[in-house]
This record gives sequence, C-alpha cells and structure tokens, in this order.
Amino acid sequence: MNSSEWNHPFKSHFQDEFWKNFQNVFSGNDQHPRANIYQAGHELKCILFLPGIKKVEDIYLNVGENTLEVSGNTSFEYPGFQLIQQEITQGPFKRIIELPFPIRKDKIDASYNRGLITIHLYRLIPDNNMGQKGISIRDDE
Repeated sequence: MNSSEWNHPFKSHFQDEFWKNFQNVFSGNDQHPRANIYQAGHELKCILFLPGIKKVEDIYLNVGENTLEVSGNTSFEYPGFQLIQQEITQGPFKRIIELPFPIRKDKIDASYNRGLITIHLYRLIPDNNMGQKGISIRDDE
C-alpha cells in the first residue's frame, strides 16, 4: 500500500457529506437563543437575543433553584413572499441556562426591547435561622 492509499476508507467519512451534519453547529443556526450573563455582587442580568417575537406573552420564563429556562416561538412572515434562504432561525426555541448560584423566585424582573430580553435575578441568601426548628419530645410516661 502506498502512502496515498491508506486514507481512502476515511475520505468518504470526512469529506463534504460528513461536515454537512455539523452545519448548524458551526454556523450558529440552532434553536438556542444566544445569551450573555452578567454578575454584580448578589445580582445577575441575563440577556438573550430573541428576534421575531410578536408579543411578550409568547416568551415563557421558568426559574429553578440554579437554572433559568426561556422558551417560546419566533416567526418572520411576509405575506406574498416565499422564503428562499434562511439564516435567521425561526420556530420554537428552548434554552436552559445554568446559573452560578440559587435564585430568589420572589424577586425577578424581565423586560423585552428590540429583540433582547433582559432578566434581572437575585441570589437566594439562606436565612441560617430558617429551617432550624426545635424538635419537641413527647413524654410517653
């Protein structure tokens, strides 16, 4: 076997057809909105890029202990026109973001402006006295 023949079995796996499977990964054409997270002390600001939202009621937010879930549906419709090239993702989306600390569920602020949703979150600071309850002892005598 000469030096140019050893790679023949691999050529079909690593040429154009192989890389087409990863096109959405490399081009950013996925269904996960891009996000930036900023921290200042006990506060977080999560900014997500969500173009194509018709009304804010179409965005759903859910906060877990250490997660933020954002889901909804984006749509770009132009009556009378046919889509011939798509680089801006549309349709249903869902993004779960791991947060660096537990979040207060009673203090969350969210706003949407010009394709960006800004979610302001606050760290849950446990009360050391909370949950420490004396245990009563029943007298069975």
